Amino acid sequence: MNQHDKEYLTQMISKRLESADIVGASVAIVEGSEVVYAEGFGLADRDSDQPMNADTLMSIQSISKNFMATSIMQLVEAGSIELDDPVVRYLPYFRTKDQAASNHITVRHILSHTAGFPEVGIANMVAPNVREIFSDTPTEFQEALDYYGLTEEELSAIETREDITRGFEKVELIGSPGSQWAYCTDAYVILADLFEKVTGMEWESHLQSHVFRPLGLERTTNKGAEEAGNSARYYMGEERTETPFPKNELAAPIGYLYSTANELGCYLAAHLNGGTTLLNPDSVNIMQKPHHLVSEEWRFGSEVRSYGFAWFTDEYKGRPIIEHGGGQMGVRSLMTMVPALQLGIVILMNTEGTVHYDLCEGIMDFYMNE
Repeated sequence: MNQHDKEYLTQMISKRLESADIVGASVAIVEGSEVVYAEGFGLADRDSDQPMNADTLMSIQSISKNFMATSIMQLVEAGSIELDDPVVRYLPYFRTKDQAASNHITVRHILSHTAGFPEVGIANMVAPNVREIFSDTPTEFQEALDYYGLTEEELSAIETREDITRGFEKVELIGSPGSQWAYCTDAYVILADLFEKVTGMEWESHLQSHVFRPLGLERTTNKGAEEAGNSARYYMGEERTETPFPKNELAAPIGYLYSTANELGCYLAAHLNGGTTLLNPDSVNIMQKPHHLVSEEWRFGSEVRSYGFAWFTDEYKGRPIIEHGGGQMGVRSLMTMVPALQLGIVILMNTEGTVHYDLCEGIMDFYMNE
């Protein structure tokens, strides 16, 4: 990428972020195996006027699921598990209200969100600052408990990932395994529980040795982000009020990893190039191929939007794209690949909104000369 192209992209991104009143964002662009553009915009922290840059540590929310799926595929390559084995083979205590149906839920079903789970909510509710999150009204926390069918006693008893897996015994399936697609964020905690039972090691330790270190990811982490230097804060509402910091180590696989635009660009490059140093090409293909059309409310008008393993697959102006985003209070994240162009895009924001999708399309248009 030449200097003129960088200046054009920087100007385009700046204008769109300003028009959407985004406090801060960081963007990385990958060409082939190389991060060719990495810039920060606005502020990481308004209180201290700390500027955002491409190395600012950011919550990546559901992009974390891709790291979990990659780890599971590494176990598959090692011959430690099989995708079509039932989960109960590895976690005998796993069940839902329908134990007979639960016995047929496979690792593949959970990876592809086709297990038949509804929205569950246990994992997000174990955040250490959950009462602060649900504090807009005196009754909001209790309302959240009621919505997810939990009691305070049940919530306080959850200390491990196995406890979250066991919590699925109260879940009523909304369809038979494999019959439909329904996004269940909590399901990826089951994958971490399975990973840890099979390997006998913490998932985070595996990430360090088998994902972060091979790719040279020095800032990407599951903990300590709030206290780290050059770490973002997050903002919501018309007044751009700072929100509770997104943290939840127990639920790290569903959305509580932290990274930077630069480092996510390196991670994305590995998946764009057949899994370099992480997975073999066959495993990458399994992750990226569509396993099931997503439900109507997740299609955004597309007729082909589908889901693989922690990747959505779709088309943009006739070209296949592969992506996954994430969001929570004040957090927006997106990583997108256009394999035909050997193009990868990472966008991280510390403010709510949808402009990250507009930015991604603007960058894709630039590379498509449109």
